[in-house]
Amino acid sequence: MKDRGIKEDSKKIRRIPLWGKIVIGIAAAILVAGSGVYAAIDYYYHKINIESGQESVEKQEEIFDKDENIGNLKEVDPASIQLDSAAQAKESSDVINILICGEEAIHDNRGRTDSIMIATINQKDSNLRLTSIMRDTYVKIPGFSDNKINAAYHNGGMKALTATIKENFGITVDGYVLVNFDSFQEIINAIGGIDIKLSEEEVRYLNSTNYISDSSYHNLHVGVNHMNGNQALGYARVRYVKKDGKYGDFARTLRHRTVIKAIYKKMMKKSTLELVAMVPKIFPMILSTNIKKADVINYLVAGVKVRDKNSTLKTMNVPIEGYYKLTRVRGMSVVLASPLDENVKQMQEFIYGSALQSDGDFNAKANITIGQ
Repeated sequence: MKDRGIKEDSKKIRRIPLWGKIVIGIAAAILVAGSGVYAAIDYYYHKINIESGQESVEKQEEIFDKDENIGNLKEVDPASIQLDSAAQAKESSDVINILICGEEAIHDNRGRTDSIMIATINQKDSNLRLTSIMRDTYVKIPGFSDNKINAAYHNGGMKALTATIKENFGITVDGYVLVNFDSFQEIINAIGGIDIKLSEEEVRYLNSTNYISDSSYHNLHVGVNHMNGNQALGYARVRYVKKDGKYGDFARTLRHRTVIKAIYKKMMKKSTLELVAMVPKIFPMILSTNIKKADVINYLVAGVKVRDKNSTLKTMNVPIEGYYKLTRVRGMSVVLASPLDENVKQMQEFIYGSALQSDGDFNAKANITIGQ
């Protein structure tokens, strides 16, 4: 009888109610899914060109654009332009800055960065920011001649570009992602395309030029279009069609931000697990990055947390409206961020927000002088 009682008691202990089985089942499913997602990230992460930032980068011969149709811009002696960069680079553990660049490759050589954007996750102020730097911005490139900022990557790789951004604007980059035209198209296709609103002039231009390389996609119309990768790439590259009153590289960088905002809008309603599940689709399309594997998840989780508190994505273009000059240097049409200190101030405030207050008052001491 005693043994029987013990057996009955043990059966009672082992008996799990239905709700308990459901909870355990869900927990087990999450653990399995989580381990599977991590395994997928681990597998595809190692298919990317991972750069530690310590490796030496082969320097390429400096080149200077020979721009045509630059109007009546006066040629300025490069020796007469003095670039005094930001005195101090800003950084904060609450702010994550990811540099996103699109490479326009030339044959088999390292090309230039046609698109330069900083995506910011500000955990202190709970906001998301996107800053475009115009590729024609004339800057000091450490170790090389002053040039357009898109030459920094060509000259010394992403290491030179991140150093250039830090030197001129006082912005610390926590990691970077580099894609090219092909991978950009594949990423857009992988997420199922994006919606972009087009004007009549944009439609006419895109449907009649080779900006959209596949002529079978020359079927755009005025209004909102659901674009595939080939169409989105063509749209992002358009320079000589006005957008919201902007023209030239100002219009192009505005289109870059429009594309990123369309991607963000598509991804905005996805959960953390859904976003992580997309990693196997996206990772193989990245040319190179220096973001560590552990940080991929950390940044993603941080971004989702901020998005859930404040889903608005605000954008900025640098040089800032009203604080630049157009001029000509070495036959190039360039944009001078002038006054430079005002550009640096507004850029840092936009990115770091209240995180700047812990550093005391703003003091960029950045300046551009032309002439004596």
